[in-house]
Amino acid sequence: MNRHSLNEAADLVLELSEGRGCAADICSRLVPHLDQGAETCVQWIPHAIGEKWLQRAEPAARLPQPPEFSAAALQLRNRGEVVAAFVCQEYATALQPESASDWCALGELAHITGRRERAREAYQAYLSFEPGDAEVTQIVRALSDEPPPPRAPNDFVTQLYARYASFYEKNMREELVYQGPVLIAEMLDRFLPEVAELDVLELGCGTGMTGRQLRSRARRLVGVDLSPEMVEIAETSGIYDELVVAEITTWLSTQVAKFDLVLICDTLIYFGDLNQVIIPSTQHLRPGGWIAMTVEKGNQRPFVLTDSGRYCHTEQHLREVAQASGLVVVSIEEEFLRNEYGRAVTGLIALLRRPPGECF
Repeated sequence: MNRHSLNEAADLVLELSEGRGCAADICSRLVPHLDQGAETCVQWIPHAIGEKWLQRAEPAARLPQPPEFSAAALQLRNRGEVVAAFVCQEYATALQPESASDWCALGELAHITGRRERAREAYQAYLSFEPGDAEVTQIVRALSDEPPPPRAPNDFVTQLYARYASFYEKNMREELVYQGPVLIAEMLDRFLPEVAELDVLELGCGTGMTGRQLRSRARRLVGVDLSPEMVEIAETSGIYDELVVAEITTWLSTQVAKFDLVLICDTLIYFGDLNQVIIPSTQHLRPGGWIAMTVEKGNQRPFVLTDSGRYCHTEQHLREVAQASGLVVVSIEEEFLRNEYGRAVTGLIALLRRPPGECF
Protein backbone atom coordinates (compact mmCIF):
# COMPACT_ATOMS: atom_id res chain seq x y z
CA MET A 1 0.00 0.00 0.00
CA ASN A 2 1.24 3.50 -0.79
CA ARG A 3 0.65 5.19 2.57
CA HIS A 4 1.03 8.67 1.12
CA SER A 5 -2.09 8.14 -1.00
CA LEU A 6 -4.28 8.09 2.13
CA ASN A 7 -6.06 11.16 3.35
CA GLU A 8 -5.18 12.60 6.75
CA ALA A 9 -7.90 10.74 8.67
CA ALA A 10 -7.04 7.33 7.21
CA ASP A 11 -3.34 7.92 7.76
CA LEU A 12 -3.86 8.65 11.44
CA VAL A 13 -6.21 5.71 11.96
CA LEU A 14 -3.35 3.45 10.90
CA GLU A 15 -0.99 5.20 13.28
CA LEU A 16 -3.41 4.80 16.20
CA SER A 17 -4.49 1.21 15.56
CA GLU A 18 -2.28 -0.44 18.16
CA GLY A 19 -4.56 -3.41 18.83
CA ARG A 20 -6.04 -2.18 22.08
CA GLY A 21 -9.05 -0.08 21.15
CA CYS A 22 -12.24 -0.42 19.20
CA ALA A 23 -13.14 1.80 16.25
CA ALA A 24 -15.01 4.25 18.48
CA ASP A 25 -11.99 4.59 20.80
CA ILE A 26 -9.67 5.33 17.92
CA CYS A 27 -12.01 7.88 16.38
CA SER A 28 -12.58 9.65 19.69
CA ARG A 29 -8.85 10.33 19.80
CA LEU A 30 -8.77 11.44 16.19
CA VAL A 31 -11.65 13.90 16.14
CA PRO A 32 -9.95 16.74 18.09
CA HIS A 33 -7.13 16.79 15.54
CA LEU A 34 -8.97 16.52 12.23
CA ASP A 35 -11.61 18.36 10.28
CA GLN A 36 -13.43 15.11 9.47
CA GLY A 37 -16.04 13.90 11.94
CA ALA A 38 -16.07 10.62 13.86
CA GLU A 39 -18.63 9.10 11.49
CA THR A 40 -16.22 9.32 8.55
CA CYS A 41 -13.52 7.55 10.57
CA VAL A 42 -15.87 4.78 11.70
CA GLN A 43 -17.01 4.19 8.13
CA TRP A 44 -13.44 3.87 6.87
CA ILE A 45 -12.27 1.27 9.44
CA PRO A 46 -14.42 -1.67 8.13
CA HIS A 47 -13.15 -0.90 4.65
CA ALA A 48 -9.56 -0.96 5.92
CA ILE A 49 -10.17 -4.33 7.61
CA GLY A 50 -11.63 -5.72 4.37
CA GLU A 51 -8.55 -4.55 2.48
CA LYS A 52 -6.35 -6.09 5.20
CA TRP A 53 -4.80 -2.73 6.01
CA LEU A 54 -6.03 -3.34 9.55
CA GLN A 55 -6.49 -6.65 11.33
CA ARG A 56 -8.45 -7.57 14.39
CA ALA A 57 -6.05 -8.28 17.27
CA GLU A 58 -6.13 -11.66 18.94
CA PRO A 59 -6.59 -11.49 22.73
CA ALA A 60 -3.09 -12.84 23.35
CA ALA A 61 -1.41 -10.62 20.79
CA ARG A 62 1.49 -8.49 22.02
CA LEU A 63 0.55 -4.85 22.32
CA PRO A 64 3.03 -2.08 21.53
CA GLN A 65 4.60 -0.45 24.57
CA PRO A 66 4.70 3.32 25.26
CA PRO A 67 8.37 3.73 24.19
CA GLU A 68 7.44 2.31 20.79
CA PHE A 69 4.85 5.06 20.34
CA SER A 70 7.43 7.67 21.34
CA ALA A 71 9.87 6.25 18.81
CA ALA A 72 7.16 6.17 16.12
CA ALA A 73 6.34 9.82 16.84
CA LEU A 74 9.99 10.76 16.38
CA GLN A 75 10.19 8.87 13.09
CA LEU A 76 7.06 10.57 11.81
CA ARG A 77 8.40 13.97 12.84
CA ASN A 78 11.69 13.33 11.06
CA ARG A 79 9.71 12.51 7.90
CA GLY A 80 7.83 15.79 8.20
CA GLU A 81 4.50 14.14 9.13
CA VAL A 82 4.02 16.38 12.15
CA VAL A 83 0.25 15.96 12.61
CA ALA A 84 0.56 12.18 12.75
CA ALA A 85 3.58 12.56 15.01
CA PHE A 86 1.60 14.80 17.36
CA VAL A 87 -1.26 12.32 17.67
CA CYS A 88 1.15 9.44 18.23
CA GLN A 89 3.07 11.42 20.86
CA GLU A 90 -0.15 12.45 22.60
CA TYR A 91 -0.97 8.77 23.03
CA ALA A 92 2.54 7.88 24.22
CA THR A 93 2.42 10.65 26.82
CA ALA A 94 -0.99 9.55 28.09
CA LEU A 95 0.42 6.05 28.63
CA GLN A 96 3.45 7.24 30.58
CA PRO A 97 2.65 10.63 32.16
CA GLU A 98 5.65 10.34 34.45
CA SER A 99 8.05 10.72 31.50
CA ALA A 100 9.52 14.21 31.28
CA SER A 101 10.94 13.57 27.80
CA ASP A 102 7.52 12.60 26.46
CA TRP A 103 5.94 15.79 27.81
CA CYS A 104 8.72 17.83 26.20
CA ALA A 105 8.30 16.04 22.86
CA LEU A 106 4.54 16.59 23.04
CA GLY A 107 5.07 20.28 23.72
CA GLU A 108 7.35 20.62 20.71
CA LEU A 109 4.93 18.84 18.38
CA ALA A 110 1.94 20.78 19.66
CA HIS A 111 3.98 23.96 19.16
CA ILE A 112 4.98 23.02 15.60
CA THR A 113 1.39 22.15 14.63
CA GLY A 114 0.00 25.41 16.03
CA ARG A 115 -1.74 24.03 19.15
CA ARG A 116 -0.57 26.80 21.48
CA GLU A 117 -2.67 25.91 24.51
CA ARG A 118 -1.73 22.24 24.37
CA ALA A 119 1.92 23.17 23.88
CA ARG A 120 1.85 25.37 26.97
CA GLU A 121 0.18 22.64 29.03
CA ALA A 122 2.67 20.01 27.90
CA TYR A 123 5.67 22.25 28.50
CA GLN A 124 4.40 23.15 31.97
CA ALA A 125 4.02 19.44 32.75
CA TYR A 126 7.61 18.94 31.57
CA LEU A 127 8.83 21.79 33.79
CA SER A 128 7.29 20.10 36.82
CA PHE A 129 9.97 17.42 36.25
CA GLU A 130 12.73 19.71 34.93
CA PRO A 131 12.20 23.17 36.47
CA GLY A 132 15.70 24.34 35.54
CA ASP A 133 15.19 24.16 31.77
CA ALA A 134 15.63 27.79 30.74
CA GLU A 135 14.71 27.23 27.08
CA VAL A 136 11.33 25.71 27.86
CA THR A 137 10.69 28.30 30.57
CA GLN A 138 11.13 31.05 27.99
CA ILE A 139 8.79 29.30 25.53
CA VAL A 140 6.11 28.91 28.23
CA ARG A 141 6.47 32.60 29.02
CA ALA A 142 5.90 33.42 25.33
CA LEU A 143 2.90 31.07 25.06
CA SER A 144 1.30 32.56 28.18
CA ASP A 145 0.63 35.93 26.48
CA GLU A 146 1.87 37.80 29.56
CA PRO A 147 3.71 41.15 29.30
CA PRO A 148 7.15 40.28 27.93
CA PRO A 149 10.34 40.82 29.94
CA PRO A 150 12.71 43.49 28.58
CA ARG A 151 15.06 40.84 27.18
CA ALA A 152 15.57 37.09 27.06
CA PRO A 153 17.31 35.75 30.17
CA ASN A 154 21.00 34.97 29.93
CA ASP A 155 20.48 31.34 30.94
CA PHE A 156 18.01 30.88 28.07
CA VAL A 157 20.58 32.07 25.53
CA THR A 158 23.51 30.14 27.01
CA GLN A 159 21.54 26.90 27.30
CA LEU A 160 20.20 27.24 23.75
CA TYR A 161 23.61 27.72 22.16
CA ALA A 162 25.40 25.18 24.33
CA ARG A 163 23.09 22.66 22.66
CA TYR A 164 23.01 24.31 19.25
CA ALA A 165 26.61 25.42 18.64
CA SER A 166 27.96 22.19 17.14
CA PHE A 167 25.42 22.16 14.30
CA TYR A 168 24.45 25.84 14.22
CA GLU A 169 25.99 26.81 10.89
CA LYS A 170 24.85 23.68 9.06
CA ASN A 171 21.30 24.15 10.32
CA MET A 172 21.20 27.86 9.54
CA ARG A 173 22.67 27.56 6.06
CA GLU A 174 21.13 24.34 4.77
CA GLU A 175 17.83 23.89 6.59
CA LEU A 176 16.82 27.47 7.44
CA VAL A 177 18.41 29.11 4.36
CA TYR A 178 19.64 31.94 6.61
CA GLN A 179 20.45 35.17 4.74
CA GLY A 180 21.31 37.68 7.49
CA PRO A 181 25.11 37.96 6.99
CA VAL A 182 24.80 38.14 3.21
CA LEU A 183 22.09 40.81 3.40
CA ILE A 184 24.22 42.99 5.67
CA ALA A 185 27.23 42.58 3.39
CA GLU A 186 25.17 43.52 0.32
CA MET A 187 23.73 46.57 2.09
CA LEU A 188 27.22 47.79 3.04
CA ASP A 189 28.42 47.19 -0.53
CA ARG A 190 25.69 49.57 -1.75
CA PHE A 191 26.17 52.35 0.79
CA LEU A 192 29.88 52.02 1.65
CA PRO A 193 31.37 50.65 -1.59
CA GLU A 194 34.89 51.98 -1.10
CA VAL A 195 35.07 52.01 2.70
CA ALA A 196 37.59 49.68 4.34
CA GLU A 197 40.24 49.67 7.05
CA LEU A 198 37.51 50.03 9.68
CA ASP A 199 37.58 49.21 13.36
CA VAL A 200 34.60 46.84 13.58
CA LEU A 201 32.69 45.62 16.63
CA GLU A 202 30.37 42.63 16.21
CA LEU A 203 27.79 42.19 18.98
CA GLY A 204 26.52 38.61 19.16
CA CYS A 205 29.22 37.32 16.85
CA GLY A 206 28.24 33.65 17.25
CA THR A 207 30.43 31.31 15.22
CA GLY A 208 31.60 34.08 12.89
CA MET A 209 29.17 33.83 9.97
CA THR A 210 28.82 37.61 9.70
CA GLY A 211 32.43 38.31 10.55
CA ARG A 212 33.59 36.22 7.61
CA GLN A 213 31.44 38.30 5.27
CA LEU A 214 32.88 41.60 6.55
CA ARG A 215 36.49 40.77 7.43
CA SER A 216 37.79 42.40 4.25
CA ARG A 217 36.49 45.77 5.46
CA ALA A 218 38.11 45.54 8.88
CA ARG A 219 41.44 46.81 10.09
CA ARG A 220 40.46 45.37 13.46
CA LEU A 221 37.54 43.02 14.19
CA VAL A 222 36.29 42.46 17.74
CA GLY A 223 33.55 39.91 18.50
CA VAL A 224 31.44 39.67 21.66
CA ASP A 225 29.04 36.82 22.44
CA LEU A 226 27.37 35.37 25.53
CA SER A 227 27.90 31.74 24.49
CA PRO A 228 31.36 30.26 25.21
CA GLU A 229 30.60 27.36 22.86
CA MET A 230 29.88 29.71 19.96
CA VAL A 231 32.96 31.82 20.69
CA GLU A 232 35.13 28.70 20.79
CA ILE A 233 34.03 27.89 17.24
CA ALA A 234 34.57 31.50 16.14
CA GLU A 235 38.14 31.31 17.43
CA THR A 236 38.91 28.49 15.00
CA SER A 237 38.09 30.76 12.05
CA GLY A 238 41.05 33.02 12.77
CA ILE A 239 39.22 36.08 11.48
CA TYR A 240 38.82 37.98 14.77
CA ASP A 241 41.51 40.11 16.36
CA GLU A 242 39.75 39.80 19.71
CA LEU A 243 36.92 37.64 21.01
CA VAL A 244 35.13 38.14 24.32
CA VAL A 245 32.59 35.97 26.14
CA ALA A 246 30.20 38.49 27.71
CA GLU A 247 26.62 39.73 27.72
CA ILE A 248 26.72 42.56 25.20
CA THR A 249 25.01 45.36 27.17
CA THR A 250 27.24 44.64 30.18
CA TRP A 251 30.30 44.68 27.95
CA LEU A 252 29.25 47.96 26.32
CA SER A 253 28.78 49.59 29.72
CA THR A 254 32.32 48.74 30.86
CA GLN A 255 34.36 49.54 27.73
CA VAL A 256 35.64 52.80 26.26
CA ALA A 257 36.92 51.68 22.85
CA LYS A 258 35.60 53.46 19.76
CA PHE A 259 34.64 51.80 16.46
CA ASP A 260 33.77 52.82 12.91
CA LEU A 261 31.20 50.08 12.38
CA VAL A 262 29.03 48.07 14.79
CA LEU A 263 27.46 44.85 13.44
CA ILE A 264 24.41 43.34 15.18
CA CYS A 265 23.16 40.42 13.10
CA ASP A 266 20.51 38.02 14.45
CA THR A 267 21.20 39.20 18.01
CA LEU A 268 18.43 41.72 18.68
CA ILE A 269 15.88 38.89 18.56
CA TYR A 270 16.74 38.42 22.24
CA PHE A 271 15.89 42.01 23.23
CA GLY A 272 12.59 43.84 23.48
CA ASP A 273 13.12 47.61 23.59
CA LEU A 274 16.14 48.12 21.36
CA ASN A 275 17.18 51.33 23.12
CA GLN A 276 18.94 49.11 25.67
CA VAL A 277 21.38 47.99 22.95
CA ILE A 278 21.49 50.80 20.39
CA ILE A 279 22.03 53.73 22.78
CA PRO A 280 25.14 52.22 24.42
CA SER A 281 26.36 51.00 21.01
CA THR A 282 26.17 54.57 19.74
CA GLN A 283 28.43 55.69 22.58
CA HIS A 284 31.14 53.48 21.07
CA LEU A 285 30.81 54.94 17.56
CA ARG A 286 33.24 57.50 16.20
CA PRO A 287 31.68 60.50 14.43
CA GLY A 288 30.42 59.32 11.06
CA GLY A 289 30.35 55.71 12.28
CA TRP A 290 27.74 53.11 11.25
CA ILE A 291 25.49 50.52 12.85
CA ALA A 292 24.34 47.66 10.59
CA MET A 293 21.75 45.31 12.06
CA THR A 294 18.94 42.84 11.46
CA VAL A 295 15.70 42.20 13.33
CA GLU A 296 12.72 39.96 12.70
CA LYS A 297 9.88 42.09 11.36
CA GLY A 298 6.82 42.42 13.57
CA ASN A 299 3.43 44.02 13.08
CA GLN A 300 2.67 44.94 16.69
CA ARG A 301 4.22 48.14 18.01
CA PRO A 302 6.80 48.52 19.29
CA PHE A 303 7.86 44.88 19.67
CA VAL A 304 6.43 41.53 20.73
CA LEU A 305 7.72 38.30 22.25
CA THR A 306 6.77 35.62 19.74
CA ASP A 307 5.89 31.98 20.37
CA SER A 308 9.48 31.09 19.47
CA GLY A 309 10.74 32.88 22.58
CA ARG A 310 12.34 35.58 20.39
CA TYR A 311 11.34 39.21 19.87
CA CYS A 312 10.27 40.85 16.62
CA HIS A 313 10.20 44.59 16.01
CA THR A 314 8.42 47.10 13.82
CA GLU A 315 10.12 49.51 11.45
CA GLN A 316 8.63 52.37 13.47
CA HIS A 317 10.42 51.14 16.59
CA LEU A 318 13.72 51.07 14.71
CA ARG A 319 13.18 54.68 13.60
CA GLU A 320 12.24 55.78 17.13
CA VAL A 321 15.33 54.10 18.57
CA ALA A 322 17.55 55.74 15.95
CA GLN A 323 16.11 59.15 16.83
CA ALA A 324 16.59 58.56 20.57
CA SER A 325 20.21 57.58 19.89
CA GLY A 326 20.94 60.59 17.72
CA LEU A 327 21.44 58.42 14.64
CA VAL A 328 20.39 58.99 11.05
CA VAL A 329 18.44 56.23 9.33
CA VAL A 330 20.30 55.56 6.09
CA SER A 331 18.27 52.51 5.04
CA ILE A 332 15.71 50.03 6.33
CA GLU A 333 14.95 47.20 3.93
CA GLU A 334 12.47 44.35 4.23
CA GLU A 335 13.90 41.01 3.13
CA PHE A 336 13.51 37.26 3.49
CA LEU A 337 15.65 36.36 6.52
CA ARG A 338 15.27 32.58 6.93
CA ASN A 339 12.76 29.75 7.22
CA GLU A 340 11.09 28.47 10.37
CA TYR A 341 8.97 25.30 10.37
CA GLY A 342 8.71 25.65 6.61
CA ARG A 343 7.50 29.26 6.70
CA ALA A 344 9.41 32.34 5.58
CA VAL A 345 10.55 34.77 8.27
CA THR A 346 10.71 38.39 7.13
CA GLY A 347 13.49 40.58 8.47
CA LEU A 348 14.35 44.26 8.55
CA ILE A 349 17.92 45.06 7.51
CA ALA A 350 18.88 48.49 8.84
CA LEU A 351 21.82 50.84 8.40
CA LEU A 352 22.12 53.75 10.85
CA ARG A 353 24.81 56.44 11.00
CA ARG A 354 26.17 58.80 13.61
CA PRO A 355 26.41 62.23 11.97
CA PRO A 356 30.01 63.24 11.16
CA GLY A 357 31.48 65.79 13.58
CA GLU A 358 28.80 65.22 16.24
CA CYS A 359 30.10 64.65 19.77
CA PHE A 360 28.21 62.88 22.56
